[in-house]
Amino acid sequence: MKFVASKKIWMIAAAVLLSAACAVACAQSYSLGDEADEIATIQTALKQLKLYTGEITGHFGSKTQEAVQKFQKRYALNADGIAGEETIKALYEAAGVSSSGSSSSSGSSSSSSSLLRYDSQGEAVRKLQQDLTTLGYYNGTISGHFGSKTEAAVMNFQKKNGLTADGVAGTKTLEKIAAALSGSSSSSSSSSSSSSSSSSGSTLLKYGTKSDEVRTLQQNLKALGYYSGSITGNFGSLTKEAVYNFQKSTGLTADGVAGAKTLAMISSKLAGGSSSSSGSSSGSSSSSSSSSTQLDTSVTLQLNSKGDEVLKLQKMLTKLGYYSGSQTGNFGEKTQAAVISFQSSKGLTADGIAGKRTLAAINADYASGTTAGSGSSGSSSSGTSVKASSVIYENFYSWRRNYENGEYCTVYDFSTGYSWRLRIMTKDAHMDAEPATAEDTAIMLKAFGNKTTWTPKVVWVTFSDGKTYIGSTHDVPHSPQHLTNNNFSGHLCVHFPISMDAAKAIGPYATSHQEAILEGWEATQKMK
Repeated sequence: MKFVASKKIWMIAAAVLLSAACAVACAQSYSLGDEADEIATIQTALKQLKLYTGEITGHFGSKTQEAVQKFQKRYALNADGIAGEETIKALYEAAGVSSSGSSSSSGSSSSSSSLLRYDSQGEAVRKLQQDLTTLGYYNGTISGHFGSKTEAAVMNFQKKNGLTADGVAGTKTLEKIAAALSGSSSSSSSSSSSSSSSSSGSTLLKYGTKSDEVRTLQQNLKALGYYSGSITGNFGSLTKEAVYNFQKSTGLTADGVAGAKTLAMISSKLAGGSSSSSGSSSGSSSSSSSSSTQLDTSVTLQLNSKGDEVLKLQKMLTKLGYYSGSQTGNFGEKTQAAVISFQSSKGLTADGIAGKRTLAAINADYASGTTAGSGSSGSSSSGTSVKASSVIYENFYSWRRNYENGEYCTVYDFSTGYSWRLRIMTKDAHMDAEPATAEDTAIMLKAFGNKTTWTPKVVWVTFSDGKTYIGSTHDVPHSPQHLTNNNFSGHLCVHFPISMDAAKAIGPYATSHQEAILEGWEATQKMK
């Protein structure tokens, strides 16, 4: 009997690992001390199997480790207590837990009862994306994968509909989406008498629409200097961006949807012969205000681009010490050379093309007041332009997906005046990051009084869009490590505001950071 039972376990384990119906593969492994949304799903699965009796916290503590080890032993896996890819696959399959974190049931249940969140996959996510596209909140690919764009779309919908903006599509959110869809038909019928050169106003033109009317819309927006893409008749992200920019510059509601008012305004502008810029070219966002202090990271600026965004780029690179030519708004060879120089100093691909990552890095340096002469990482121990009045206190869960892993941010310690740069690694209950260079590590160590400590230090952190949030960090390196040339043997954690209840659910250390942040926020208020 023991042999038969053992054989059965091995067969189950093999089937689990080979099954194509497994839950989503997870490239990341979780171990003692980690915090992540995925860990909450792991705890849920372990609870289903009656291996875990603790709280669903998202924190990988000793109880979670013990439960993982019990599961691994039961299914003849390496019992190391680490939830790696094989363990997670086997666990989800055995517990009947989907990647969305909700238990799958053989009973009948409506799709609205499932919990859809970051990293969920399947038809329910595909439908969610389609519905949010119809409502004008989502402009990404209908992929069936719940990524950062889907999460941002859900958050935006929740904010505008009085729901908790956590980016998780639960029952209330899905019901509200369904209600919005049923009531959207009345707003989608619009008509407009327009000239032959303008888009037909008889249809609501929005993301995903394919028609001759969209083709005409693209031609008209290109004539006005807002659209730089191909004339395809397909309303994609470039068309939506052009419509949005046109609406913003003409005082209309900027939603990226071309309805009657927008189409009529386009006709009016065409009749008046006005243009948003002196010329349009690929990569320029002509409608962006030159008075803005941040570059639009949704565009690409390269050789021969023209417009306000290029002018802004030249001004910022001049301020940062990389550009010394004339500020013309024309992207020539000198501008290209300045971009290459900046990219080289930041470890970016030095191709002279200012895309999202390059523009984001320029924004971050400009916001923190660093210059080309302050070191290879742009780090600085003085001269930061961050002011207390610009610091934001906002729940981390509502904005953490606004910034990509691999981006850089600048930390400013207002108590010592030191600032250093971090490279973002992951963002779950808090942000994992590593000093960008050895120089950044040295500056950070000075800020901590030349000692490594877990004691929270309240700081201001400026991200690629120029926004600065209050946070709390430490300087103790711990596993895992990604960068190997920064003289820091691991990563560190940066905590940002979350509710105190959420912090307590995670554990005492998270609570200590939240308490520090609250005290630091009081100090920040006094500095305004």
